[in-house]
Amino acid sequence: MAAVPDEPLLAAVAVDVPGQDAFTWRVPEALAAVAVPGASVTVPFGPRTVRGFIIALERKTPEPALAGKLKDVLAVRPEVRVPPHLLRLIRWGARYYRCSVGEFLAGSIPAAVREGKTIKVERRLVRVAGFAGKLTARQQAVQAALPAEPLTWVVAMQRSGGSRDILGKLVVAGALVELVEDADVLEVRLEAALERHPHTDEQQVAIDAVAAALDAGRHEAFLLYGVTGSGKTLVYLDLAERVIAAGRQALFLLPEIGLTPQLAARVRSRIPRTVVWHSGFTDGERAELWRRVAAGEVDLVLGTRSALFAPLPAPGLIIVDEEHDQSYKQESVPRYHARDLAVVYGKQLAIPVILGSATPSLESVHNGRERRYRVLTLKNRPRGGQLPTPTVVDMRREFNEAKRRAELSRVLVEALTATVRRREQAIILLNRRGWSPVVTCTQCGVTAQCTACDISLTFHRGAGLLKCHYCGHERGMPAACPACGGTLSATGIGTEQLEQLVRQVVPGVRTLRADADTTGGRQGHAKLLQIFAAGEADVLVGTQMVAKGLDFARVTLVGVLHADRCLSTPEFRAAERTYQLVAQVAGRAGRGERPGTVIVQAFDPEALPIACAVAGRPKPFYDAELALRAEYGYPPSSGLVRVLWTGPAEPAVRAAAETDGQRILDAASPLGAVVLGPTPAALAWLKGQHRWHLLIKAPSRGAAQSLLDALGPLKRHSGVVTAIDVDPANTG
Repeated sequence: MAAVPDEPLLAAVAVDVPGQDAFTWRVPEALAAVAVPGASVTVPFGPRTVRGFIIALERKTPEPALAGKLKDVLAVRPEVRVPPHLLRLIRWGARYYRCSVGEFLAGSIPAAVREGKTIKVERRLVRVAGFAGKLTARQQAVQAALPAEPLTWVVAMQRSGGSRDILGKLVVAGALVELVEDADVLEVRLEAALERHPHTDEQQVAIDAVAAALDAGRHEAFLLYGVTGSGKTLVYLDLAERVIAAGRQALFLLPEIGLTPQLAARVRSRIPRTVVWHSGFTDGERAELWRRVAAGEVDLVLGTRSALFAPLPAPGLIIVDEEHDQSYKQESVPRYHARDLAVVYGKQLAIPVILGSATPSLESVHNGRERRYRVLTLKNRPRGGQLPTPTVVDMRREFNEAKRRAELSRVLVEALTATVRRREQAIILLNRRGWSPVVTCTQCGVTAQCTACDISLTFHRGAGLLKCHYCGHERGMPAACPACGGTLSATGIGTEQLEQLVRQVVPGVRTLRADADTTGGRQGHAKLLQIFAAGEADVLVGTQMVAKGLDFARVTLVGVLHADRCLSTPEFRAAERTYQLVAQVAGRAGRGERPGTVIVQAFDPEALPIACAVAGRPKPFYDAELALRAEYGYPPSSGLVRVLWTGPAEPAVRAAAETDGQRILDAASPLGAVVLGPTPAALAWLKGQHRWHLLIKAPSRGAAQSLLDALGPLKRHSGVVTAIDVDPANTG
């Protein structure tokens, strides 16, 4: 019998509560062998039982204040363990993004994993041919009513009229056999041909540079700055294969689920042991993916921002495609930015990180100019492919010349008609879904507003509903104005109306619409893209989800409507996002052998972001925007922190903001930081909550962290939630 150690084993366990990183529990000796850092545990927490993760272990005598209060760990699940290198990243991220380690773990490890979910296996019954055993008359009738093919239990009961009990007895007797299908992740998979083209000189230079860092076992951050269609993916895959051949794994991040199916097909054609990782799977499927990745059954993980926390045993390369995309920033706790955290992860692991984009973020361009990132450029499309020919339509002049208001310009209608006639395909971007964004009474002028948000309701004609795109509130479209009984008018255009308009102006056109209303079902993005890839539609109409990452050889025309709409928003990144959106969607055209055309409609076509995006002249835009950011003290020239107060009672929210705001102002002054606010947020009423905020503009990111350290935890206010957002993507 083994001797019991003199000192107890104490575990620091992170649980999902704010404020404190870990609490201490005693590990019973019966569990000591499986209790390791990163392991999932069940512990008593006040009156509740909760799950958490061990972040440290030590044998020592507890301090006198704890000695009589320590409780035991109730259970350890050694099969769910956060690898040490991933736990180190999460602890770093919790400190930088200002939340507890337990909150960060809860936000990065799927709930299905923490709760021990499994895939629901499919059980089917099949009749045994030639069975000659003894059965009752009722059992014989039930068995005879079943066809030869396997059926689920529910269908078998419906077909035979037998109860579950009778079917169970037939299984015991051997008249039926139960088939249990292997648990697997259901995923709509597109097909892609194996791509192994000779490298261009530019691609080879990029591959050699990253390979040198791989061979030397050192961290280096690379900005792969390549025009749309320049072959960035082929560079990624070549390097990923090298890493896998050396016995390690690759992590490939992309910003949105919608980009996953097509890219996954290309990746799997070269790296079969690839898994897709995003929030679109069931709980059981997410738990199964975690198990397979942790067990080393996977060579490459391809997924959205949460894939950064996939438990790869030995990551050797991190790729962040479309690194500029704001979807990499999480808007709820933990409020991390996956691109920035990927660079930190690579540094901790001493491995290369590739950030790829045709329209890099201003932060990455700045880091490249400051030599924090090594810039690798791909200026040309392989095999002599040309960038699309641009046309900019001044919609002010269009209205004057056509003597009428039209959403589709004459040149775009002509181009669409010609494209369909040639049996080619087109993509049209309008970054607004629904039928019309505003419904107003023509008599009293009242606009249909959300009751829980400072936002007008959008009319969705197909569903006959008015919907809020922020909180999800919806109600039926009234026949008349509820205020005065007057006539209601729907103004403005969304993708739902645009799709119908395209059908009206282009004879015989087949359309598809890609927005949150049409891709919300299970594997919705993949199914829609599968239809378009098969050539079953001529025109794909959609929101920003059609603007990036898609690669269809038959798409020769791209149209952009209301290209300058974002420029009017009160957001310091508005110009950058406009430039990126227009440049990205333009790059969807002409990616095959046929030349492409892009037609951009705007009311301010001379605006610098639009002019530079259409002309393919990034430097003037980046130079001007970086200078403007520096002048006004916004990133990348500063460290930015947003503090947001929300609550149901406006006086309480305001009082909390003003009290904390004074503390922040006092702490900021000695460090040279500028504080804007507190003031009501741009959306001061959202999801039934009043909102106040302030911005801290510190001289650098490091200075912002020093200020937050000096400030310490903010006071908790009754009925008010206070959120600290480091490096915010949105300031409205």
